[in-house]
Amino acid sequence: MTACVGQQNVEGKRIPFGFIGRTLPHFTKDDYGPESRGFVENSYLRGLTPQEFFFHAMGGREGLIDTAVKTSETGYIQRRLVKAMEDIMVKYDGTVRNSLGDGQKLDTLKMNKNDFDTLFRYEIDDENWNPDDREFRNVFDAEVQKLEADRYQLATEIATTGDVSWPLPVNLKRLIWNAQKTFKVDLRRPSDMHPMEIVEAVDKLQERLKVVPGDDMMSIEAQKNATLFFNILLRSTFASKRVLKEYRLTREAFEWVIGEIESRFLQSLVAPGEMIGCVAAQSIGEPATQMTLNTFHYAGVSAKNVTLGVPRLREIINVAKKIKTPSLSVYLKPDVSQTKEQAKNVQCALEYTTLRSVTQATRCGMIPTQ
Repeated sequence: MTACVGQQNVEGKRIPFGFIGRTLPHFTKDDYGPESRGFVENSYLRGLTPQEFFFHAMGGREGLIDTAVKTSETGYIQRRLVKAMEDIMVKYDGTVRNSLGDGQKLDTLKMNKNDFDTLFRYEIDDENWNPDDREFRNVFDAEVQKLEADRYQLATEIATTGDVSWPLPVNLKRLIWNAQKTFKVDLRRPSDMHPMEIVEAVDKLQERLKVVPGDDMMSIEAQKNATLFFNILLRSTFASKRVLKEYRLTREAFEWVIGEIESRFLQSLVAPGEMIGCVAAQSIGEPATQMTLNTFHYAGVSAKNVTLGVPRLREIINVAKKIKTPSLSVYLKPDVSQTKEQAKNVQCALEYTTLRSVTQATRCGMIPTQ
């Protein structure tokens, strides 16, 4: 406004030559100076020269066209998102479901006794068992008994239809998978946790998952009913033997998962009847309308190399097979990844190769037609 308007851009570059070797007839040929290539030295306060005004209009027009194009693109993206998620709603038991009622699996429901024991029960050798550790043994037995009681209650009272997939808050399996990847859990190595820690942590977590606050009998009963189903899933998923043998979570990873479950559970408490599918679609659609359509507004980023903004969002939502910027992550073997030179050799070996380069490299230089 008061200092300097600055450089004008068209398609991420300085003002291009519209005439032979120059931007406007007012400049000499091959003039690459700041003024002829769209640098506006003046401010709005002092006023622009005719040439500066023209270049400023060129840059401004691109912005207007960009806005007009992107509103239609993002509007259509938002419409498709809304149509995909419009049936997702918070039901009166506090769960989130679509019109079909798809949900998470309850592993224990259709398990036979042998599979159940293999997954949850510890094989304790009586001869080598320390009598002082009787307390630990009692805890592990109580854990398995509770899981058996949960299984019985599921079959007789809750999931009487025999369906193993139910709508429940917090995707536990995905959290475990994320923890294994984030904390680089090696599934070949044993966990550094004691089973007692896991049992205690899960017990404490169940006490903290509050849906209905209050200390009166009515509230306590309502709280128990509201969290009963989720707690059954929680106990069967985070049984101590399973955490140690199947997931191999380290102490750090397990503590992260427990914290994440609590925060996500509390975040998922929404007023029943809320059409959260539409809200989620709008939460993506609204910032998308604020996005700049093309990538060239990102300073220092070549438009050829990186797909950003609305074009990338469109690729993701369309699940596009041919994306504009295909990329590949190459994980090197330990012996190669240590030195820069060896990594460079691998990079050179992965060079883009065409049939022409292969035929040229052959001894005769051509492939017979017959």
